[in-house]
Amino acid sequence: MLEKILLQPSLSLQLSLAEWDHLISAARAGQLLARLAWLIRSHGLASGLPEQIADFLLAHEALADAQHEAVRIEANEIVHALSRSDSPVIFLKGSAYVLSNHPASQGRLLGDIDIMVPRARLEDVELMLKLGGWSNAHHSAYDQRYYRQWMHELPAMIHRTRGVVLDVHHTILPPTSRARVDAAKLFRDARPIDGLFNAYVLSESDSLIHCATHLFHEGEFEKGLRDLHDFHVLLGAAIERGLDEACFAERAIELDLAWPVYLALRYNQRIFNVSAAAEATRRLQKACSPSLLRLALMDSLYQRALPAQSPDTAGAATGFAQWLLFVRSHWLRMPPHLLTYHLSRKALTRLAGNTSEAHG
Repeated sequence: MLEKILLQPSLSLQLSLAEWDHLISAARAGQLLARLAWLIRSHGLASGLPEQIADFLLAHEALADAQHEAVRIEANEIVHALSRSDSPVIFLKGSAYVLSNHPASQGRLLGDIDIMVPRARLEDVELMLKLGGWSNAHHSAYDQRYYRQWMHELPAMIHRTRGVVLDVHHTILPPTSRARVDAAKLFRDARPIDGLFNAYVLSESDSLIHCATHLFHEGEFEKGLRDLHDFHVLLGAAIERGLDEACFAERAIELDLAWPVYLALRYNQRIFNVSAAAEATRRLQKACSPSLLRLALMDSLYQRALPAQSPDTAGAATGFAQWLLFVRSHWLRMPPHLLTYHLSRKALTRLAGNTSEAHG
């Protein structure tokens, strides 16, 4: 139901209160309540809804608006803190949509702020941020080593007074991943943000590619439909602006990310029942050459895991599919020996009841 209403908001006028209860539960689980609210209001449908439903949705849209204003303020603080480092800063994902006034920002709830800086400037950037009031949220020795040695980002940082969480990346996938992304290419094509010094967002094609990569490598399927809908909106806006599908496909291949982009195009079509970017899909399918068996397996998992479901209706099969895809995401991000070590250590730590790992 939620997927249909995201595409055709007028269907919401036909829902009973019981159906609204299920829809709201699914939208909350998928972090799509504010986007649902924006769609209904922007289509002039709020007056046709039950008053309690309209008021509830309006409150969530107001929450998104407040988060967006906070992101704009925080972006200025980040840029100011890094002004002496002379490092370019690329804002990623939700904060990028907000700062560039992209349609994907409409009704987009945010958790933290993601930025990317060149790896060579990482130490300087971290120092400048600490001087500006941010500190590492992960304090265990093992977590510090895990992020700094193996991951594509620093341990999460949190501002001491404002409480804003900041993720500082130096690329978009861990260096241990099977895909090898040249982050310098992302910086080379980044677009400046008006009004912010030395601050950028990814190019239109790279933003689409990053959205797909995040969705199919991170394993966070509780908000998978939100990320897929982000891709849907990003793709629609790019096509309206004359997306060169051949160049888009070649860019995904160049960045060694053809497979996640192909999956995003495939499930954008299947989950939202739309046909878009057929030429790019054809080129990426040819580049990936997936077997029918592999596609059947992917379909059986993703078409169960991606649609948003309320916690009380999600069955064991959905949970198992999400777990398998979570394991897959780790398999893509780490070689077997490192993955075995990491998961074994985490499991032993939980069994021992020791989450501090102060001497790890």
